Amino acid sequence: MSRQEAFMRLLGAIRDHLAVAEPGGEIFSVQAAINSLDGEVVTVQLWSQELPALAAALLGWADTLTAVSVILWRVPDGLAVHLDVVGRMVDEAVRVFGGVPYEAEVFGADLHPGQRREIPLGVLRGWAE
Repeated sequence: MSRQEAFMRLLGAIRDHLAVAEPGGEIFSVQAAINSLDGEVVTVQLWSQELPALAAALLGWADTLTAVSVILWRVPDGLAVHLDVVGRMVDEAVRVFGGVPYEAEVFGADLHPGQRREIPLGVLRGWAE
């Protein structure tokens, strides 16, 4: 399969997923990537919002994926945190994320700039309420 065919397959998979699953959240961008580090992956960036709305949107995505994990990443300048939901839509890997301002009381003072941490899906649910 050519790279172009692989891109078409990835973009078709996210199109079909959005049409059928309607996971929620306002999409800012969609990227299909094929590289030696991540393999083939579709990345969906949601518009930045307040934490409860972003958590709820990410939960909407998590409910439509399999093999889901949630990752926090404090960006290198330390001012924001990206919340990532990583999983699979049928046979394709997908990463959905959005960013919010870093708050030590919410994310922990021990989450240092540049650090990533996997968290339970239940924590995301708590933030959505």
